[in-house]
Amino acid sequence: MDINHPSLLTLPNHSIHLWHINPQQIKDANQINYLQTLLSSDEQARVARYRTPEAQHSALITRAFLRLILSQYVAIQPQDWQFTVSAHGKPEIANSTLPLRFNLSHNSELIICSICLNHDIGCDIENVHRKINYTGISKRYFTEPEQRDIASQPSLLQGRRFFEYWTLKEAFLKATGYGISLGLDIVSFTIKSNLKTLINDDINIVITDNHKINCNDHWYHCLTYPDQKHCIAISVNTGKDKRVLEIQHFSAEKLCQLVN
Repeated sequence: MDINHPSLLTLPNHSIHLWHINPQQIKDANQINYLQTLLSSDEQARVARYRTPEAQHSALITRAFLRLILSQYVAIQPQDWQFTVSAHGKPEIANSTLPLRFNLSHNSELIICSICLNHDIGCDIENVHRKINYTGISKRYFTEPEQRDIASQPSLLQGRRFFEYWTLKEAFLKATGYGISLGLDIVSFTIKSNLKTLINDDINIVITDNHKINCNDHWYHCLTYPDQKHCIAISVNTGKDKRVLEIQHFSAEKLCQLVN
């Protein structure tokens, strides 16, 4: 099936497009079979290696919708996108006519894809109501200022603040290409504002050790909230020309129309 491109999306250099989709909404067998055809043989093999049907389904949707999303910006058929990996193993596009950069994150309810031009980008999503031992985890992986900030929040909001820090750290380390192999405590965030809007970018970062990561002032960070349950963090290396970036949310549900 070919997809026509009567009106490709415009992505300004100062913008981030944040796509999301609920993989549980994709249930039609014909649709799933079509999405499988979009994947390369290597991707299909990777999907098949997941142990559970749920994990296989999520992996399939993640890879297929990345291809469908990228085709909203460049007149390339979803099945024709080619990918490579950076020196640190971060996936990158190999055949785009635009300098598109992307990053993916998911849980059982939402898959997100962040898109921008030119700049290294990372994103991460968490359910802020997920029950975990956030006190013990924060003592092991977070800096002392972050731990103090979590403890200073009202008891009902401490878990939420924990996940805000967690997603910021994950997004930043994914953007650098190193991932969490460097450790979550090499970077310390300060969230300056309580949640008042759907986007909070009043956030500072300090690199806590001597690593090969670019200058602290070269990064834009924000938290955004697609619904009452989830927190998304985005980190972008904007370089010396640090600026506030505009974030636009897109639902990938509409892309289902392309595969019906």
